[in-house]
Amino acid sequence: MSTVLSIQSHVTVGSVGNSAAVFALQRLGVETWGLPTVVLSNDNARPHVAGPALSAAQLRGIVDAMGANGVLGRVDALLSGYLTAETGELIWETAERLKALNPSVRFCCDPVMGDRGTGFYVPEAVRAFFCDRALGLADVLTPNLFELAALTGGSTGTLAGVVASARALVDAGTGTVLVTSVDCDELPADGAHMVAVTAGRAVLVSTPLLDAHFDGSGDLTAAVFLAHLLAGEDLASALGATAGSVYAVLAETVRLGRQELALVQAQDRLVNAPSAPIREL
Repeated sequence: MSTVLSIQSHVTVGSVGNSAAVFALQRLGVETWGLPTVVLSNDNARPHVAGPALSAAQLRGIVDAMGANGVLGRVDALLSGYLTAETGELIWETAERLKALNPSVRFCCDPVMGDRGTGFYVPEAVRAFFCDRALGLADVLTPNLFELAALTGGSTGTLAGVVASARALVDAGTGTVLVTSVDCDELPADGAHMVAVTAGRAVLVSTPLLDAHFDGSGDLTAAVFLAHLLAGEDLASALGATAGSVYAVLAETVRLGRQELALVQAQDRLVNAPSAPIREL
């Protein structure tokens, strides 16, 4: 059984950050240790939010204690999501520390910076941090289309451009790039599309587009994709299984009319959903 250390936000109500990733990974059979960067009442979709952020020193103290207890060497992968410049430095330190203990550790980084329609919602320091540091250390990157363009400066208006931009990240040292929310003229407008790229392969997956906004869907996608990679699945198998599972959770969320992801209600679908068909590019 693989073990993941997931360093992300925690919310009491909702399914974003670790509140989505930890349950999903555990339900998929992955031992998961959640380290919260912030502890909040809920995500920002609700009008009132309260809770403390952990400082880099506090987070480092937790990781140090784990090291002193001799458990860091059991970690097979590090997962990170939304971060600040301060917590980002700690995550990078932790990735290097884990890789020193076990060179086969995978660092899966969701480079959360912004999205189309809203633009950047992180400070310039965080954007620079991802562009300068993520490409040399992360083994898996899961940007959305907006973040892919920010990381590479490449054109993402065509499917060929998306693949080329993702492959530029691979050439810079990242083994696998999963691009979420791909939207190109060549692809049907009534579908939700993702593209996964390695040095020698590129695959596309599509699922029906649901008319709703889902907070935490990116966090869920990164966690599920990592789980399938850790299980030894190849790129196409991991992508198809991820798309099938995430779509099943989102569809159940819509059916129930929920504001938060219906992870508990759809947990069996998360595990047993049929894989979405993939297309080689």
